[in-house]
Amino acid sequence: MMVQTALRQQRRWTVQRRRRWLWRHSPILFQLGADVLSVAAATGVYLWVRFGSGWFDAVVYPGAAEVLAIVGMLTLYWLLLFWLFGLYQNWYVRPPLEELGAVLRITFVGMLVLLLLIWGDSGEFYRRNFRAVGAIYWGMLLLGVGAGRLLVRALQRWLRRRGIVRIRVLLVGTDIGLERLQQELQRIPHWGYSPVGTVRLELADGSAAIEPVQRWMERAQPEEALVAIHPPQPQQLWAIVGMAVQRGIAVKILPDSYSVFMGQARIQRLYGTDFLEVEPRLLKPWQALLKRAIDIAVSVVVLVGGAPLWALIAVLIRLDSPGPVFFVQERVGKDGRRFRLYKFRTMVADAEQRARWTQLNDPRVTRLGRWLRRTYLDEIPQFWNVLRGEMSIVGPRPEIPYFVERFTQMVPEYARRHVVKPGITGWWQVCRTNRDDAPTEEEVRRRLAMDFYYIENQSLALDLEIMLRTLWRMLRGKGKS
Repeated sequence: MMVQTALRQQRRWTVQRRRRWLWRHSPILFQLGADVLSVAAATGVYLWVRFGSGWFDAVVYPGAAEVLAIVGMLTLYWLLLFWLFGLYQNWYVRPPLEELGAVLRITFVGMLVLLLLIWGDSGEFYRRNFRAVGAIYWGMLLLGVGAGRLLVRALQRWLRRRGIVRIRVLLVGTDIGLERLQQELQRIPHWGYSPVGTVRLELADGSAAIEPVQRWMERAQPEEALVAIHPPQPQQLWAIVGMAVQRGIAVKILPDSYSVFMGQARIQRLYGTDFLEVEPRLLKPWQALLKRAIDIAVSVVVLVGGAPLWALIAVLIRLDSPGPVFFVQERVGKDGRRFRLYKFRTMVADAEQRARWTQLNDPRVTRLGRWLRRTYLDEIPQFWNVLRGEMSIVGPRPEIPYFVERFTQMVPEYARRHVVKPGITGWWQVCRTNRDDAPTEEEVRRRLAMDFYYIENQSLALDLEIMLRTLWRMLRGKGKS
């Protein structure tokens, strides 16, 4: 009986994950389909104009196989370019004119690249019609992609307005807030929101109990949570956001609560409504791709290039004190997923297996371990975690599950650290002092402020600054004690 119940629960979660994946990616799939048809059609028409219309002289005429190859390669080229520059996201994130402006800029850049390649690899005959041919193709792309995306917007609005595409939402708020939510949903039927539950929060002594929110999230399994607490309650709002983040539920709030998140999260106003989305995309795809490429390249160089030194350190660890070379511990990573973190052992055997906060001049640290910690060399094995995709070089430090639970109880917004991959080093690490290590609520909030600063301002330039400052601390031996 218990096995059958577990299987039913597993099937339920599988269906829910598939539905949530489809809901999150359906706008992207619509846009992708429209772009494939638009780019392929525009390229095909351009090739006919260039070689089949007789309007331009041609030395060679491509056959059917060559035309298909050209259409296929150019379609892949444009789709990759659109993805790298962030054109694939929910249709309501940006207004139509803003989206068309983005298409205009990206196609212009893409055409410049293509024309430079053609200019450098063409003879004098093809250069005579260089500008006219480029302008025609660009115009066809703009017309095709722009029209396709506008049609996709209209189709999605039609599907959502009629309930064919539905978004399961949980409404959370006080009496005044829920009334505003209902009014807002009546204004935006084209979003396709379908409430699956309502949690009415009762204010008592200036605060609201939020336990029912967790029960409803587990019971109803919504795709989004719409939150409106009036007057705003910072602790309760952060706790609700933390619950949603752990369950992969998107959160939108009404602007009365906006001031609660000011300076702590990158909040994006959504087109056509007063809702504010708490968790937009933090990096553009090309930035995320480059960040991952840097992670892989640096990790390979460090692990392979420094292999003799790491082998020597492993030998010294075994000679310095009995026990294993590596310290392995479960940590919490992106989206709350757990993984096994690797470090060189710096304490006596089994000392770090217990959930205990490391103290200044901790007596458990070995002689060699103290030097490894001051130079951050004990963190080197974590480049293996980076290669596996569990961590990044730069990001908030991962904590063990016990402290994640404890700190979340202290500070509800703590769970938002998990919207990005944890890092070997981060903004807090390069700004901290040894006095900042006490696990008090004040210190947890101070660390959170630095982690949120990194999340809000995340960029490749900031990552480079953090890595350079970490290297400087390593050379000075100003790491952990």
